[in-house]
Amino acid sequence: MINSINSSAAMMPQPGGENVLSQEQQALILETLSQFDTENLSQDDAIKIVEAFAQAGIQPGTALEEAMAEHGFDAKQIGELAQASQEGNRPPPPPPQQSSEDVSSMGEYLTNLVEQTLAENNSTELTDEDKQSILSKLFEKYDVAEGSSAINTSV
Repeated sequence: MINSINSSAAMMPQPGGENVLSQEQQALILETLSQFDTENLSQDDAIKIVEAFAQAGIQPGTALEEAMAEHGFDAKQIGELAQASQEGNRPPPPPPQQSSEDVSSMGEYLTNLVEQTLAENNSTELTDEDKQSILSKLFEKYDVAEGSSAINTSV
């Protein structure tokens, strides 16, 4: 996928890209573009074009832009279309930061649970079962998934 993203940038004409295309490259451009309809170009089509040119080592520049234009295609439009489809594959944003108020509230709730459990058992120490019960109640109240941390320690 990273190659697809990098190669989509290859379709964007670069300033000073005066590279010359070989006859083989020109033939590959014609062969590749002849498979697509300029009027109904999809994102998948744009990605296929970008990948085909990148695999053939065709560099962006004026020569590629002109060759594509000769066949009715806009290199910049194809590059943007291919890149836009790749943006949809980005990972989701990180979860929101936990506020100190959330942590304080959680701490108070935990303290109350511990005190309540000790009082109910008329004890000064928690058993492993008590600890598990308290943790389960804490996770339930604050909607923490099993196996996750109750407090976000990342900064």
